Amino acid sequence: MAPKRAQFLCYGDDGICIEVMKFIQDAGVILDVRDIGKDPLSEEELYKLVGHLQITHFLNTLSDAYTKYRFDKRLPEREEIIRLMAKDHTLIRKPIIKSSRLLTVGCDRRKIAEMLQISPNGQQGAEDNVSRGGKGGKMRHSAQASK
Repeated sequence: MAPKRAQFLCYGDDGICIEVMKFIQDAGVILDVRDIGKDPLSEEELYKLVGHLQITHFLNTLSDAYTKYRFDKRLPEREEIIRLMAKDHTLIRKPIIKSSRLLTVGCDRRKIAEMLQISPNGQQGAEDNVSRGGKGGKMRHSAQASK
């Protein structure tokens, strides 16, 4: 069986991203890592990534930029948010993990494990119901990304 692969978008020096990356790699998943601090996402890439999903799933509400742009008071139109996210990567919630047509945003290990079909403790050899593709609604927690 071929090893699992996933795209991993993060801020390179962020401790939480490094911890999540190690969790995934320890489970045997090969990651294509992109440090969006050094190699920012373009508006076009953000549109493709976000697709038809709620833009708020991708917003880092803890960033200084979130307050600076007064998103805590009122969110502008989707196009303006994406434009600002392309300009200021700290507005993007991290990490973003994308595998095939599924993605998850943030550090919820349970959701990441379900999406990647790995054990929630990060070790190889996922539990039966997760390794069989998460039947019975297991994948419901991961957002569906459009291609």
